[in-house]
Amino acid sequence: MTERPYWIAAGTVAWGAIVLWKAAELPQFDQYAYVGPGLMPSVVGAALVFLGLLLALQIRMGVRFEEQGAEDVNDGHDVSYRMLGLAALACALPVLTMPKLGFVITCTGCFVLVAAAFKSRRWPLDILIGLAFSLLCWWLFRKLGVQLGGLLPAMGV
Repeated sequence: MTERPYWIAAGTVAWGAIVLWKAAELPQFDQYAYVGPGLMPSVVGAALVFLGLLLALQIRMGVRFEEQGAEDVNDGHDVSYRMLGLAALACALPVLTMPKLGFVITCTGCFVLVAAAFKSRRWPLDILIGLAFSLLCWWLFRKLGVQLGGLLPAMGV
């Protein structure tokens, strides 16, 4: 008998339940815009719960889940844990550095790490591109009234 991966469905339902739980702490509707900050996370959480239950039903009905072939996939490659680690570090970097280094430096670092994870070796160009995008985003957010802190908090700017 083949193994049925109910754990995937349970994980999807659990993830959706967590999103719903945290979204319940936010207002769902706003007086002026009618859409509160908790509405979209609630929709996403409900969709995850629904899809997880639907997946469990498919698993119960015996639907098999197998890899789909693609024409440009190389089955003989190994996972590069170095590249995976660089991408994971890029995801963790904002938590570690945003308060001290600020938005611009943190986002530049994330860009450089992700570029390195995709095997880019042009560090100076990656830094310049990341810095340009980070400055543009910081400036646009400031124009929209979103406060991301100073330009370079470590330098008092």
